[in-house]
This record gives sequence, C-alpha cells and structure tokens, in this order.
Amino acid sequence: MLAGGVFAGSLLGGGVAHAAVQWPMFEWEKRGGFFSPGVGVMEPPLLAVYGDGEAYADAVAHRYLSGPQARDLQDHAVTVLRNRANVRRLPDRDPPRDAPSDRVRVRTTDGHYLTAHLDGWGHGDEWGDFPRALHELYDHLQTLRRAVRADGEPWRPDALLLVAVHLDVEPDECGPWPGGVPVPKVGADRRYLETKYAGAKARRVRRGLPRSGEPGWPCYRTPAGAFVAANWRYSLPHEW
Repeated sequence: MLAGGVFAGSLLGGGVAHAAVQWPMFEWEKRGGFFSPGVGVMEPPLLAVYGDGEAYADAVAHRYLSGPQARDLQDHAVTVLRNRANVRRLPDRDPPRDAPSDRVRVRTTDGHYLTAHLDGWGHGDEWGDFPRALHELYDHLQTLRRAVRADGEPWRPDALLLVAVHLDVEPDECGPWPGGVPVPKVGADRRYLETKYAGAKARRVRRGLPRSGEPGWPCYRTPAGAFVAANWRYSLPHEW
C-alpha cells in the first residue's frame, strides 16, 4: 500500500473545473495481469469519483453524488485501505495465475493517496480470499456504480482513447483504414499503441471506426500496408 500524489483542487464542495482535476478522489480499476495486447486499456474504472463529487461509472455514465454520499465513500475507503490487513489476500489463499489485478485508491483529507493492488480480484478468486472489509467496500462502490448507471447522464465527451494492435499476419477479413481518421504509428517492434484524441480528431475517430464490445476487434490495413486491430473508449477527465 502506497501513499503519495497531491490532488489539485478542493476535495468536496463543488467548483472544481475538470481542467484542474488531476486524479479522482476515489477510483477502482483494472491495472494489470495477463491481457491480450491493448485489451487492458479498454477496461475503464468501475467507478471514479472526483473532488467535486462527480462520479463516473464504467466511462459510460456520470452524475454528481451528494456531499454525504461522496464523504461516506471516501471515509469508508480510507478506513479500509489504511489497514494493510484489509487488502491482503488471506495467507492460505494463493492468487490465480496470470489473473488481472485491480487497483483501488482514495485521497485522504491531508492530500495524499492510499493505494491497494489486488491480484486476481474477481478473476478466479473466491469470496473468502480477501477480508470481509474489502468486500464491504466493493459492495459500497457497486451500489453507487449501479445508481450512476441508472440515474446518470450518458458520458459522450469529445475525448477518447484509441488502441491499435499490430498484427503479425494478414487476417482473412481486413478493411482499409478509414479516410480522415489519424493513423496510429504501430510498427512490428511495438505490439500496441495507445493514443489520446480530443476535439475534432476524436469526432473523426468516432465516425470512422466502429467501437467493438467483442473480444475480437475490427481489422484494418493502414496506408503504409500494416495490419492493425483497433478499438476505442471514451476518456475520463483525468485521462485527457
């Protein structure tokens, strides 16, 4: 568990412009493990709550939490993460092999972050592999996540993350890279490339590249003759 990273702006109380927000006040996300190249980038945080109380669920919906809701989540997360025993897999429970890891972090009232990395959480672990306190925090965030998705506004900013994966062989079906869309520079020495687009470029990507929710991504031949699979998702404010 690590501490560090000062947050720019007030904690709660509104009036914080997204341009001044560097990191969410609370965030639960996937961060590592065995993925196909680029797939991890397409996994947005389950829940990200910023200092002004605005909450984002799965980068698809957002709404403001009330002050008490945001403070309760923050206090709950700080209490759990401050006790290292709460975020450690129990001694007699081995983590699943090659499983992704989750990262949970929360800003404390003194301006630092507490961070926990959970190997295999939700990917082959059983309910009792981690302490009850961590499961209760997860249930708390899931309650808020469901509320944001049910009652929030759709999140469709002019900002996105595009991932292009270099393919070593030519697939059976592969269309041309759409005109007007910036071409990620992916070479054989780089398995995948993550690119941020905003404004007009992001709108061109949305129009030209279908977004895939399937394991297999659409394939394209770039003007340079390379073959890539590409997908994208909307960016959260701290990812712009």
